[in-house]
Amino acid sequence: TSYEIASSSFKQAQPNDLMSNMRIVAVSATLPNLGQLASFVESGEAYVFDDSYRPVPLSIFVQACGHIGKNRYLFDKSLDQHVPSILKRFSSGRPAIVFCHSKKENETLASELSKSYTAPTKLNDSALRKFAGQTNTPSLQKCLLRGIAFHHAGLDASDRRIVEEAFTSGSLFCLCATSTLAMGVNLPAFLVVIKGTSAYRGAANGHQDIDMGTLLQMVGRAGRPGFDKSGTAVIMTDSLSKTRYENISQGYVHLSI
Repeated sequence: TSYEIASSSFKQAQPNDLMSNMRIVAVSATLPNLGQLASFVESGEAYVFDDSYRPVPLSIFVQACGHIGKNRYLFDKSLDQHVPSILKRFSSGRPAIVFCHSKKENETLASELSKSYTAPTKLNDSALRKFAGQTNTPSLQKCLLRGIAFHHAGLDASDRRIVEEAFTSGSLFCLCATSTLAMGVNLPAFLVVIKGTSAYRGAANGHQDIDMGTLLQMVGRAGRPGFDKSGTAVIMTDSLSKTRYENISQGYVHLSI
């Protein structure tokens, strides 16, 4: 039996409430309080497997895309223009995922890339026509025919499956996605691009930084075991935040551009 323990859900739980024959609890590498969890289950030992155990080595590049200025919306929108050059420089013709922080951003970028960005390798047109013919969403059809797609929670489940199958089959060279893809679907790519390090959370909260756990989940999608000897992640941020994200975690290779 698998157990998932979250402090917010089990505040009243006691170690004795858990089965006495449970020997191992495996947790995500992004969990920040492993020591507290080990104490909670009264474990005598807790092992941390750092990045040296990663099957595919990962390099992280941090790209400063200028200063935010007075208008945060315009800065976020300006990030789109940097994406094509990043894909061209770092993808090496292999699959890429670009993480955006809203459904609208996601679809807008995919549409822009489908019109202006040339695929780095020859596309499988017959396969793309097959996938495009399976969806009734016009904007997704147009993107699929160009080897690009978008993926977010607002899509019908059938459309999400089409996109996932197309990406897994190697028919797509670029997938624009929200963070839901990083959390729930195992679709690794050679290259991961994180388009911005903050997201608009409504009028009451304004722009907030992406939490570190979510950021690490997105970065962790880079590198495909069995296909790649290495993976690459590019974090796009503003000039003042660059140093912070260069120190995102220990164990990775950090490079500035």
